[in-house]
Order: sequence, then C-alpha cells, then structure tokens
Amino acid sequence: MRSKQIVTLISTCFFVFFLSPKGFSAVAEPTLDTTLENGLRLVVYEDRRAPTVVQMTIVKAGSIDEVDGSSGVAHVLEHMMFKRTETMGEGEFSRRINVLGGQENAFTSKELTGYHQQVHKDFLQEIIMLEADRMQNLIFEQSDFEKELNVVLQERFLRTDDNPRGIAYETLFAQAYHASPVRRPIIGWKNDIINLTLEDAKKWYSNWYVPNNLTVLVAGDVDSEAVLGWVNKYYGNFQKRDLPTRKPRLEPLQTGERRVAVTGPTKTPFFVKLWKAPVITEKSGPMVSSNIVARNVVAMGTLSLLLGDNETGHLIKKLVRKDRKAISISVGSSWMSRGPGYFVVDATPASGVSLQELESEINFEIQDIIRTGINEVALKRIKRQARAEEVFMRDSIMSQLREASSLINVGRPLSDADSWMNILESLTSEDISRVGKLIFNPTKSTVVEFFPSRKES
Repeated sequence: MRSKQIVTLISTCFFVFFLSPKGFSAVAEPTLDTTLENGLRLVVYEDRRAPTVVQMTIVKAGSIDEVDGSSGVAHVLEHMMFKRTETMGEGEFSRRINVLGGQENAFTSKELTGYHQQVHKDFLQEIIMLEADRMQNLIFEQSDFEKELNVVLQERFLRTDDNPRGIAYETLFAQAYHASPVRRPIIGWKNDIINLTLEDAKKWYSNWYVPNNLTVLVAGDVDSEAVLGWVNKYYGNFQKRDLPTRKPRLEPLQTGERRVAVTGPTKTPFFVKLWKAPVITEKSGPMVSSNIVARNVVAMGTLSLLLGDNETGHLIKKLVRKDRKAISISVGSSWMSRGPGYFVVDATPASGVSLQELESEINFEIQDIIRTGINEVALKRIKRQARAEEVFMRDSIMSQLREASSLINVGRPLSDADSWMNILESLTSEDISRVGKLIFNPTKSTVVEFFPSRKES
C-alpha cells in the first residue's frame, strides 16, 4: 500500500508507510481460503458488482531474503518472468493479456514479489493458466538476462543514482541497519546488479518460486468452486519443495544517534530521520486491545497521521503553513512486516532556515505533543477517517488483494484487517504519549542530511 504523503518513488522503491488513512484499511472476509496438497494457498473474494476479475499471485520472497553480493536478484527475476516459457515466446504473456483487453503488472518489495492481472470475468481461467505456466516453466536465456540487467541498471540510475530522495533513503537504511537485510535497497546495489549471473536468477526461481511459497488471490465476479477447480488443474502437479532457511538476522541494539551528510543532485537541502520503532510480526500475538504490541503500533500510526496528515497534521499546520519554516514535511511509520519497524520524518526547510533549525523545531513540536497529549477532537477525527477509508477500501478489489497480500506475507490472519479497528476505537491520548516516549529516543535515531553538490550549487 502506498502513502499519499511520501513521494511515490520512496514508497515504491524502498519501503511501505502506513501513515495515511489508507494504511488503516480493511479486507472483507474471503469467500474461500484454502491450501492445496502441495502447499499453495488460494484466497477468493466473490464480488459481483462488475463483470471483472483480478488475479494476484504473490511469492513470499523479496529483497530481505537475498544474500550479500546478490542484492537485486528478486527484482531482476521479476523482469525475467515476462520473457518466455516452455510454451510461450518472448513477451507473449503480456501480448495475450493485452488481446484479452486486460491490464497487468508486477512489483517487488522488501518482503514479497507480486504479479497481477485484471480482465473480464470470462477470461479468468486463461489468466490462471498463463500465470501457472510461468510460475513453473520459465526459460532462462542469457540474452534475455543481459537485456533485463541493462533495464534494471537504467531504472536504478533514474530512481536512485540521479534522484536525491533515492540516494537519501538508500543511505538512511544502510546507516540505520547494520545486520538486518532491510538495509539493502530493493533494486540492489549497483555493483551487485552488474555482477549478477544467469545462475543467480535460476537459483532464486528454483528456491522461492515453489507452490508452498505462493498464494493465489482472486477477487471479482467469480465462482469460488470454479476458481478452485482451475487452480487445482494448473497448479496441482507443481511439486512442493523445501524452502531455504530464513535466519533471523536481528539488528543489534543501537546505542547512539547516527548522522551522515550527503551531497548530490538537489538545489534544496533536506533531511530524513528514522527512529527504530515497534512493528507487528507473525509472533506479535492477537490483534486485540489488550495486546500492548498491537496497541503501540496502531497508536504509532495514529501519531504519524496526527503529525503529518497533508490537511490537518500538526507539523504541516504549524511549521509549513503558519511559521513557514518548512517547504514540506512528510511523516510515516511501519505497520506489519517480516523485518524491523521504523518511524520516519522527511523535511525540506524554507529559504533561510537551516536543516538544524528545522530539525530542532520538529523535535520540539513532537515532544510537546508527547508531553501535553492530544485533544479528543483530533483523535475522533482520525477514527472517523479510518472508518470512512474502510468503506472506500472495499470499493476496490485490487486494493483488497494488496491488503490481503500484506497480511499473508507477515503470517497474520486475514481477520486482523477488521480487528485493528477495535484497537483504534479504544485508543486514548495516553496511548499516543506512551508510544511517543517509546519511539523518540535520540539513541535510536539515524539522520541523513542532504546538501546540493558543488555543481548544483
């Protein structure tokens, strides 16, 4: 899910923030949720409001599952999935979706890789067949691989090497995390990409693209039993295999602030600041109000909205609109993850205001809210926004599947999508202050200050 308050490049290339009301979304209860004998999970949502259907297939493997020296292989393999199989020529998958009048795309994140198509309901069986084919029968050609490496290197140049925010966030995560694989960029380090081999891609496909690591999600005007029959037909002979062992790679305790200055292609200086923070994982326990981990994470998301909402956020109203100390401020926090949690502030000062001055002003405003609490009116507004967004969410079958995929990735029950609302409804000002005191510890922070290079100056 993408935040409207963090620039698109950051949310799509580096991490996912759950700070907008869209972060607090709900997924309707599925019509069918079952697992085949080979371990493949199938989740179906019947929604007959329009004669359309979306299929999303997720592979529970992303950049945090890579090993040092081969960063970016998950993303490169995503590109290779659009090349050729034993039964389809180069680019035929996309051409056939286009002939059906459909739309298709894919994405790689830190934690999963997803492939999705939307077509008229009459063509669902065909897209299940097409997807099952490339999940099992991908052909690896050296020429294809070399072409896609060049494409990925160009992507990296545009999104990171020639993009100030891209450079800043890549630096931020590399400085904030020393042991956790979240420190590696999704697209990969440039030198790693250059040195990837066809065998690296083959090994990634063989290791992770197995039925017991796949989930097929379908939503729209469908019959669940028919979908189950087709999935069994096209995936039933796909043999289950043991997955590589995922080692914890836990981050050691941070004992002091980390700060780094970077120069690059920008005319306006800015800073990004990250604090280590709680996050909901598979082992966090039930999504109930009495669970302090879940309560803290929901309170943290609420605090990020209270601080950084584009229309009503305290930092926006005070420092951007009233005092004009900042051109822009964005705030975000993590929600559910297989990796560590974090809380981030991204700020660009107004002309004549130094980075240090703006950072000091932001710190003061945050501490003031923690000290004095928030008023009931603001808290009620957040709760109303969340309830409204829950309704809007169910209007988009694609959004429902994205939310479901996030829960499945972390190993959480799909019912969490509704249960968190009960926690939100019970939150108080004391909860917000408590989680603020927990997060905003200078010894757990990392700051990247970004300045114009001499050329830009």
